[in-house]
Amino acid sequence: MLPFMERGNEGHRRCPVLITADTRLVEAVMRLAAAAAVDVEVVSDLEGARRLWASAPLIIVGADLARDLADGTPSRRAGVVLVGAGSVDGHESTSEIWREAVSIGAEHVVQLPDAGGWLIQRLGESADGPSRSGFVTAVTSATGGCGGSTLAASLALTAQAQSGRVLLIDGDPDGGGLDLLLGAEEASGIRWADLAAAQGRLSAATLDYALPHPGGVALLSHGRAGAVRVSGEAFSSVLGAGVRGYEQVVIDVPRSAWGSAPEMLELADRTILLVPGRVRGIAAAAAALPWLRETTKEIVIVIRSAPRGVAPREVERALGSPGLHVLPEQQQLATRADRGEPVLANDAYAKAVRALLADAMPVKASVA
Repeated sequence: MLPFMERGNEGHRRCPVLITADTRLVEAVMRLAAAAAVDVEVVSDLEGARRLWASAPLIIVGADLARDLADGTPSRRAGVVLVGAGSVDGHESTSEIWREAVSIGAEHVVQLPDAGGWLIQRLGESADGPSRSGFVTAVTSATGGCGGSTLAASLALTAQAQSGRVLLIDGDPDGGGLDLLLGAEEASGIRWADLAAAQGRLSAATLDYALPHPGGVALLSHGRAGAVRVSGEAFSSVLGAGVRGYEQVVIDVPRSAWGSAPEMLELADRTILLVPGRVRGIAAAAAALPWLRETTKEIVIVIRSAPRGVAPREVERALGSPGLHVLPEQQQLATRADRGEPVLANDAYAKAVRALLADAMPVKASVA
């Protein structure tokens, strides 16, 4: 259970239902439910089964009651699993249990303990709802200090306004916390320190509940009480929950993390590389691009213009990449952040971010 999360707060969500009178099966399924951190309601009579049949996110039918349930001709619905413990529980043949599975509309027939791992995953998915198959974008910079964190936050805020569910992940343990940039340093909710040792499957619904939501964006930020090193397993757990629970996942990846935490780039669907319009920044980008192209699935290069810097066309020529997006220099961005004002205003920078979002990050229609 995550910090700040109480089961009482989840009461409005329906839980999976186990329909069985077999105490062995109840014990087996409840152990698996505990591993998935999911509550399961057990009913041992057909009246209770009919009452919960349509509303539960997942129905697990014990083989002992499958025949009686089939005789009641239940309505067809998705998310029905027929489960037996050990043998086929008194059924005369495997074909008989399959006939009953068809009668109750079961999508799967499984036997425990063999299918324990599969059922844990299925229970967890039922708590999260259907996977949103979120698109993962990593934002990184060729050099430090050229606005990568600001771009990541701006993309997340813009995507949230268009798609409705966005997770922004702070990948810089030494950056002081993205919550500062978004004016959310006092917001209640978990930070990376609470998840740095996470393992296995993490519930997307529980994660979303526990995170702060500045500007509507779910934010997993580092804090300021000492750098917290996040294990690769913990990052994968969080990212897995993000993909299941959000339309967009944006990761702010500092240049310093390329070697120590390459999984942040390896697991992204697309990486945006921000290149400052300065000679050293262009040289750094040119040197890094071969490694980045081997490490990431796809790269989008974005030029950050600089006063009296190298012209965008010259940057494109130096990197061998024509038609790049250009972000205008906006000195007031840092000032707005220091004052706790919104990072993204209705200005030329915001317009450029919207154009980049349209080209580089697929956005779905808003989800209620």
